[in-house]
Amino acid sequence: MTDMRPKAASTAPGDGFFQASLLLLVATGYLAVLATGRLDRGTAVAAGAALVARALVIPGWLRIPLSDPAVRALTIAYIGFYPLDFLYLSKDFLDATVRLVFFLAIMKVLTARTTRDYSYLGVIAFLELLSAAMLSSSVAFFGFLALFLLFAVAARTSYEIQRSGDRAPHRAPAAPLNRRLAALSVALAAGIAALSVGLFFVVPRAAGAYLARMPATGESILGFSEEVALGTIGRVKQLSTPVLRIKILDGPKGVRLRWRGVALERFDGQKWSNPPRTGQVLVSPYGTYVVAGARQRLRPGPRIRYQALREPMDTEAIFLAEIPEVVASVFPRLEWSLTDSIFLPGSRWKPLRYEGTSFLNPARREELGNLAEGYPEPVRAAYLQLPELDPRIPELARYVTETQLTPYWRAAALEHYLRTEFGYTLELPAERSADPLADFLFRRRKGHCEYFASAMAVMLRTLGIPARMVNGFHGGVYNPMTGYQTIRASDAHSWVEAYFPQSGWVTFDPTPPEPAEGTVLGRAWILLDALETYWNDWILQYDVGRQIRLARGLQGRWQRAGDATALWWDAGWQWIEKKTTRLRQNPAQISWFAVVAAGAALLAWAAAKTAPYAALWWRARRVERGAGSAHDCALLYQRAAQRLKRRGVARPGWQTPQEFAAAVAVLGTDSARRRPPSSKQAAMFEEITALYNRARFGGHGEAARQLAGLIRAWEALPW
Repeated sequence: MTDMRPKAASTAPGDGFFQASLLLLVATGYLAVLATGRLDRGTAVAAGAALVARALVIPGWLRIPLSDPAVRALTIAYIGFYPLDFLYLSKDFLDATVRLVFFLAIMKVLTARTTRDYSYLGVIAFLELLSAAMLSSSVAFFGFLALFLLFAVAARTSYEIQRSGDRAPHRAPAAPLNRRLAALSVALAAGIAALSVGLFFVVPRAAGAYLARMPATGESILGFSEEVALGTIGRVKQLSTPVLRIKILDGPKGVRLRWRGVALERFDGQKWSNPPRTGQVLVSPYGTYVVAGARQRLRPGPRIRYQALREPMDTEAIFLAEIPEVVASVFPRLEWSLTDSIFLPGSRWKPLRYEGTSFLNPARREELGNLAEGYPEPVRAAYLQLPELDPRIPELARYVTETQLTPYWRAAALEHYLRTEFGYTLELPAERSADPLADFLFRRRKGHCEYFASAMAVMLRTLGIPARMVNGFHGGVYNPMTGYQTIRASDAHSWVEAYFPQSGWVTFDPTPPEPAEGTVLGRAWILLDALETYWNDWILQYDVGRQIRLARGLQGRWQRAGDATALWWDAGWQWIEKKTTRLRQNPAQISWFAVVAAGAALLAWAAAKTAPYAALWWRARRVERGAGSAHDCALLYQRAAQRLKRRGVARPGWQTPQEFAAAVAVLGTDSARRRPPSSKQAAMFEEITALYNRARFGGHGEAARQLAGLIRAWEALPW
């Protein structure tokens, strides 16, 4: 295969444009993978350096002394290293494969010289973008995809122009270059748009079909975990990454709700966790799950219905408001754990979309305050477990609640004590304590939510009241553009649920109110958050159910449009029949109607006939003022040639204007021809052609002005 560059590669502008477009194409794929966070530092630095080096090679500022045998040897060596990377170093097929793709990209970027090399670079750029698609579900990928398509079109069009020039370097192009580029760009854009629209409506994106997106660090970075170690939430509360978006469909709005993820029952003095998950599997052929059961007695109260968009997270938990009642989505099954948490198996690191209904304030404080003790044995066994504690902790619990007579009021007293006597802070202790709970209660006396929730749950257990910690989110920021409440990693929260025999689990939140953030989220944040929301809702979450609903909606709109058209049609016919009846009843009006109709038809015919002449006059005025374009000159010349065509002298498509003028001059001397152009007409047309060539292809303004006057004189000749 031959080299696709022109012979004078260093001076041909098309070659530089093509190489720059192809380099930007590879750089876009590189940046798309880099944005996922899965590219290790060494590979990222090496690939970036290779791209910069190639950018210096294009204008001739740098030469890379790498021979083909050296490149082959390095490639063979890395291919032999690839299994070792997969089995022993990264131990991950995707990571090892991404590094292999980038090594090949580095080699080709540094040494590409032939058509085959450039083709390989295009394939490598596509593989980079494909890797980014598998590693990311962010809307940022859409931006990289748009750039990739732009540079792909630029590289392809410049390549085609370059190849045509190599094949026929001395032949003029069959059509103007700008016209060919415009046609090719429009065709490519139309094809991409048609394919994208077809795939969007035909191929639904089911949430269960996504490839898992694991974090590069192997730990949760989005503010939620199914285990809570004291001190961890303080780190994630400093992140503003969106994790959940909520739209209230029915019920009270503007309420700062708690979004329950998992309840944790075991505490070892350092962290909260759960035993291996057990519970009940829920299956519903209609995708509606009732998750409120006998395990928790729910009293009548207000309900709230909402729609949730969950970002990819390191959990299978479904986040539901307060005390959940119903979950609705296309999920094939759900799991209901013994801690009353709801899980979707296989949903780890995948985006989810679902609707829920929850109870708000299901119990009244005056009723709970009169409840007596008497807990079921399974509840006592699971939720009264305690590690070895500092003896001051149970003493403090008894001191705070010594005046309270019922379990509920003891819990309320502990909640009030922690909220009023301790401070809130996100600062972590300078040194890790062997007993972080005692350190919080008796030395620091300030902390963040998991310290407060842990302290209350542990002190409740020392009093014989079953309690557990709940991990989830609280609060959020409302986006008026989308109508969604955006919940970020900084909204991570922990609270307490205490068990009362006649009412079930009741929520307590001992954490003091957080101080105001002091930052204003402006219009830029609103726009970016809206873009992320629509991307999640309409691209990532476009499943079969939404496809059916969208098709039904379009069918309904089409039917309503057809009905409206039929009504307009009937109304038009009724109007015509009414006017016709009046004309039949009054024949004198018919003549007036005929005169008006004939006058309108005559005016339309006159406008159609004079429009070309008016356009010609306008273009001639533009040319005479010096404001005309080459296209205006071409139209004036074509108008002059039309005169000859009506005399039977038409210009063939293969003939240049100069050749046609010479042929007309010959015909002007042919007396045997019927109605030949006169010698004066032929000579004037030859002068018109000379002025046209100077104005159209030479850019002479004075020739253009003379052309307009000469054509007027040409048309004034007797024909």
